[in-house]
Amino acid sequence: MKSIIININGMNCSHCSTSVKNAITELEGIESVTVSLEEKNAKIEYDESKLDSEKIIEAIKELEFEAYF
Repeated sequence: MKSIIININGMNCSHCSTSVKNAITELEGIESVTVSLEEKNAKIEYDESKLDSEKIIEAIKELEFEAYF
């Protein structure tokens, strides 16, 4: 299990943070996700054998948010 924090720009409301959380949660290999609107980031635990961090970032960017480490 790996833990990462991804910074996210563009979230302005609770709907934004919920959308990000749902998009990440749908990915195979995700164990837990906590999205903070105040801190503008997501704390994620995932199984590295099923998923890599770039796919998580891609899922966030598909929602038109800026995502980076």
